Amino acid sequence: MTTRRWRPRAAALLAGGAFALHQLRYVLGYGGRSHHELAAQGHAYMTFVAPVVAAVLLLAAADLVARLAGARGPGSAGAPSPGLRRLWVAAAGFLFFAYCFQESLEGGLATGHPGGVAAVLGHGGWAAAPLAAAIGLIVALALRTADRAIELAAEAPPRVRPSRPLLSLTALPSGHARGGRLVARQLGARAPPFASIP
Repeated sequence: MTTRRWRPRAAALLAGGAFALHQLRYVLGYGGRSHHELAAQGHAYMTFVAPVVAAVLLLAAADLVARLAGARGPGSAGAPSPGLRRLWVAAAGFLFFAYCFQESLEGGLATGHPGGVAAVLGHGGWAAAPLAAAIGLIVALALRTADRAIELAAEAPPRVRPSRPLLSLTALPSGHARGGRLVARQLGARAPPFASIP
């Protein structure tokens, strides 16, 4: 596996995260009126984007299952994705940038959508920053968990050796086979223990 195998998974998760960020920002900003505001501000295209994002996420999940099933032997897992903190910062930054770009573009193109800074921060848009951080952490955790699962699947199964009997009758010396006379002869030559001497 090459080092780039985790990137399609990251792209799928970021697409899902960007969609979730956009929708949650409007729910937090407008509450029960969010659906109406989305339609009034030119977000009707999001109803077509949702199935595409769902399909991309399903493909990424199917790819992960295939990799788990096909991971055999050391080295088949490939190089993992970057560390959790680095992934988190990158994912959160990307999600916030994608939100700002999308809202700015909508502000310039869609009728009824605020423009300028109000397009990004107006009506609860400030909530996009903590939402991006939270969703970025979920994306980073999902990527690291998938990497770890593939690593575990690629490990060789533990070998359990059959246990040997502790004592084998065929391994006894010839002195033991004659009824223990040799052992009795050796024990008889010992002096009594110190505690029994008067």
